[in-house]
Amino acid sequence: MNSAGKQVNDLFLEVTATGNMKAYEQLYHIVCSRLIHFSASICGSFHLAEEVVSDVFVSIWQKREQLTGVENPKVYLYVCTKNRTINAMKRKQLHVVPFDTFYTEALSIVPDVEEHLLSSQVARKIETAISSLPPRCQLIFRLIKMDGLQYKEVAELLDISSKTVDAQLTIAVKRVADTIRLDMSDELIADFLRS
Repeated sequence: MNSAGKQVNDLFLEVTATGNMKAYEQLYHIVCSRLIHFSASICGSFHLAEEVVSDVFVSIWQKREQLTGVENPKVYLYVCTKNRTINAMKRKQLHVVPFDTFYTEALSIVPDVEEHLLSSQVARKIETAISSLPPRCQLIFRLIKMDGLQYKEVAELLDISSKTVDAQLTIAVKRVADTIRLDMSDELIADFLRS
């Protein structure tokens, strides 16, 4: 588990076990942006996505004592966000799109320049390469490589097999690497794709 994933787990545990408001706020700030982008990729609306993520966090606070047994908080947050987004779309009578046609523009977040020691120009090239992937490949790539979820977690979240996740990630990594290879050293590419 990467350090961000461990931090999410630790903060979630702190919130559910002790009701620590400071930990709750930190948890929100760490995952809020990714959850909003994930929700917006499903519903096509950042406004609705912000409402959904806000509702997810209100629910977590209200049910915190019942959530002490959650084994994987990050996946739990994504599943809650997905379910609440779909429910909100149904309530507003919006068409729920299949995940192969998610609004991939909403997923677009330039890789963290400081974390990966990338120049902003290289980060933009990587984002362009990722954005050119088909929706399913792009979503799986982002959930695994950028959000730190495991293959099994992504399979569970998207209701697909782990083999499908593996196949889609293989396609995504190859296409991204091929797209950016002309402009970057092999070490930098390998470092980013490994992280």
